[in-house]
Amino acid sequence: MDIHQKRFSFKRRLQGCRFTLGGLVFLLSACESGLFAPLYQVEFPVPPPVWQEILGPPHWRVTWIGPEGTWETAETHQGLLPIRVLSEWTTPVIAYPYWPERGILPDILRPSGGLFPFDCENDRIRLSWRGGVEALVYRELAAHAEGSTQGTPRLPHYFNWPRFRALLEGPELPEGVQEDLWSVDWKGICRKIAQSGFDRRRIVPQSREELPVPVPSRGPWISTSPFGEPVYQDAERVLPLLVSENGDTYLSPEGMLRCTQEAWMWIPFPE
Repeated sequence: MDIHQKRFSFKRRLQGCRFTLGGLVFLLSACESGLFAPLYQVEFPVPPPVWQEILGPPHWRVTWIGPEGTWETAETHQGLLPIRVLSEWTTPVIAYPYWPERGILPDILRPSGGLFPFDCENDRIRLSWRGGVEALVYRELAAHAEGSTQGTPRLPHYFNWPRFRALLEGPELPEGVQEDLWSVDWKGICRKIAQSGFDRRRIVPQSREELPVPVPSRGPWISTSPFGEPVYQDAERVLPLLVSENGDTYLSPEGMLRCTQEAWMWIPFPE
């Protein structure tokens, strides 16, 4: 088969395959079966020491795009998880830590994550806390593409991921963002990317207001970000918590505070 015949054959395969990403239909470059896709071991990052001190080892809820092009989910309490991924282009793996024995659900603390193939070495997909931002941005862009009704949607696998990853590691971001990548409203930024494209000048920390809370528990207190510094404060004293417009959660060894800029709610952990 010469090169022209190969291109024609590839084009025919492209026309004959469909890919659903959360309901969005894409054209695939190959219709591979999940049974024959390579098996990779997802390797989780080490939780911050203060998380382990307060909460202990986490469980993980992992979501990724499988070889059939649909989101898949699995849960584990182990250090590795075998999965099969869509390998035709850049795809995300996102892992949410949670502690079911304490009533801490997978959507409370910020996730770790990675992008295939960038974070893949041999048969390992190594997740990181920074990669959680990248994987969430991918998922949000996919959701906006799925819901797009006008023009050509901005598909996440065409996004310039090497440039974005280098930006998150470099000195060009504001100091507050360099210290904590989750200080940014990434969902809002993804909405703007879907509308008008990427602009790094939008990556700025969210504005926060101070909420004084009479501390109902001993510290240390942690935010939901793995990059945040713990706050040490004695019980029965006022703790000045910084709260974004979207609300925030803080955790201690005895329970959690769910906060808005106007009010807070104390939720003790089960005994």
